[in-house]
Amino acid sequence: MADKTALISAWNKKNLDKLATGLSGLGWKIYASGGTAEHIEKTGIDVIPTEEITGISSLLGGRVKTLHPELHASILAAGEDRADRIREGKPVFDLVAVDFYPFEKTVGMEADDPELVEFIDIGGPTMARAAAKNWRHVISAVGCDVFPEVLEVISKGADDEEFRRMIASRTFDITSRYDLDISLSMERGFVPELRYGENPHQSAVVHFTWPRRGFGSAEILGGKNLSYNNYLDATAAWDLALEMPEGSPSAVLMKHGNPCGAGRGNTPKAAFDNAFRADSVSPYGGILAMNCNVDMELVAGLKGMFLEIVMAPSFDSDALLRLQKRKKLRILRLPDGTENGRQVRSINGGFLYQDTDPVSGLEEVNVVSLRQPSKQELDAMDILWRVCRSVKSNAIVIGDSMGTLGVGAGQMSRIESLDLAVRKAKREGHSLAGAVLASDGFFPFRDGPDKAAEEGIAAIVQPGGSIRDEEVIDAVNKHGMTMVFTGTRHFRH
Repeated sequence: MADKTALISAWNKKNLDKLATGLSGLGWKIYASGGTAEHIEKTGIDVIPTEEITGISSLLGGRVKTLHPELHASILAAGEDRADRIREGKPVFDLVAVDFYPFEKTVGMEADDPELVEFIDIGGPTMARAAAKNWRHVISAVGCDVFPEVLEVISKGADDEEFRRMIASRTFDITSRYDLDISLSMERGFVPELRYGENPHQSAVVHFTWPRRGFGSAEILGGKNLSYNNYLDATAAWDLALEMPEGSPSAVLMKHGNPCGAGRGNTPKAAFDNAFRADSVSPYGGILAMNCNVDMELVAGLKGMFLEIVMAPSFDSDALLRLQKRKKLRILRLPDGTENGRQVRSINGGFLYQDTDPVSGLEEVNVVSLRQPSKQELDAMDILWRVCRSVKSNAIVIGDSMGTLGVGAGQMSRIESLDLAVRKAKREGHSLAGAVLASDGFFPFRDGPDKAAEEGIAAIVQPGGSIRDEEVIDAVNKHGMTMVFTGTRHFRH
C-alpha cells in the first residue's frame, strides 16, 4: 500500500476526515487544495498543498487553484509517461477525490444572476474527468457520500480494474448531469417555457440539444409555445408523417401519442380526408402533421375543426395567413428530417437507451398463405405496416391502400385491439370487405384471423414468430385470405 498518492478537493467536508485518516493510516501521501488542505491539516494529518505542484495557492480570488498543467499531468500520466514522472521524483496520483460546488443552491435564482456562476465548479469536474479517463491507474471518487465506499475498497485491496472502470463510468454520469443542470439553468429565456408537465401540478422544462435539430430548429409561425404534452404528441405525429410512403402527400392525425388516422392522396386535402375518415371524433384537440406543403384547399377543409397543432415542412402564404387567424392554434414549420440517434426514456432511478425503430416498406415480402396478395393489397400492407409502428402495443390497424379505416391501440390483448379497430371503422360507416389488417406483433392464436375473416378482411401483414404460426396460417388459408410475414415486430410502449 506504500507510495500511493491521493489528491483531495472537497466543497462539502462530510466524510472528509474519515477518508483522510484512513488513507494516511494506509501509508498514502495526501495532496489537497485550498480549504480542503486547511481542514485536513487541522485534524493532525500530514497534507501537502497542491501549490507545491502548481506554484500557486490561488488566482482570481480562489477561482483558479487546480487548473495547472503539472497537476493534470500528475492525474493523466499513464504508461511510460507515468514511469518517467516517478523516476524523476514527480508526483502521480492513484486517487482523485472531489466534491463539487453545490450548484443546486442556485434553484430560484434568475438565469443572469451574477451569483449563479459562482456556484459553477470548473476545477473539480476537470480533475474528476481526467482521473476517470485514466481509470486504469487512477480511482475517480466524486461526491463526499462515496468517500467511505472508496476507502473500504482500497483497504480491502479490491480496487481492481473492474472497480476502477465502474467508478469512472459513475464519474462521467455525475459530471454530465452536473453540466446538464447548469445548461438547464442558464438557457432559460432561450428555449420555450412550459407552463407545466403532463398535469398542472407537475413542473416541466424543455431542453434542446446542440446542434439544434427537430423541434429545436422548428419555427413557430403562430399560436402559443408548445406544452409538454404537445411536444410528445407532435414528436409522434412528425415521426409517422416522415415515415409515410414517398410519392404522394400524406397526413397524420395524432392524439395522446396514437394516430387517430393516417392517409395519403393526390393532394394534401385528399390525404387529410383519407386520414380523417378513420376517426371523425378523436382528432378534436389533436395534431395534424403533413409531410408536404400545406395549401389553401387543405386549410379550407379544416374549417370548424379544433386542432392544437398543424405542422408541415412548408405553407403557402395564403394558407398560413388563414391559419394564423386561429389564435390558439400552434403552427409549426419543421425541417424535412428526423433525428436517427438513440431514444432515451426515464425510469425510476435511471434511463433506458435504445436505437430508433426505423420502418421500411415491404420491398421484400414473405407470403406464407396459399393465396398471393394483389398489388392493391401489397400497397395497403405497405402503408398500414408503417402506421402500425406508431400505434401503442398491442396494435391493430385496418385500412386500404389510401390509409387507415380503424385503429386499435394499447389494449392488453391483441384480440381486444382488433375488436376496437373494427368498432371504430364501423362507427365511421366503413365496410371492411376486402380490407387489409396490420398487427405490430404476431397473432398468438387463430382467433385473430378468424375474427378478421368474419368482418370481411381479406389480407394480413404481421411479423410472424409465434409457436402457433402454422395454426394461424391454416386459419388464413381456410378463409381464403392472404398473409405476409415481415420478420420484424414494432412494439411501442
